Amino acid sequence: LQAYEIPGAVNAETVIERGGLVRSAGEQVCRYTLRPRTGKTHQLRVHMASLGLPIVGDDLYPNIETRAYDDFSRPLELVARSLEFDDPVTGEPRRFVSRVPLGLNG
Repeated sequence: LQAYEIPGAVNAETVIERGGLVRSAGEQVCRYTLRPRTGKTHQLRVHMASLGLPIVGDDLYPNIETRAYDDFSRPLELVARSLEFDDPVTGEPRRFVSRVPLGLNG
């Protein structure tokens, strides 16, 4: 099931910042920092694909690529470096930071 952009009022917003160039599988690619302001299904993947900048390893956007369910040879190179939100119960701000190193050379 793919999501897609349609004309009309904006219902999803992502702030996109271009980072440096890195290598992935022998190719030079650009790293981006993505800051979603909304939380729609596949939002980051749809936004990047619509800009002609699909996320490395994405087998759903922009085109569906059939792969065996146990084929992890090309994982999606999308990592949540941190998550921030207001706790819906207490209203307190919450922030979680990943200690997992980023792929693509750093």
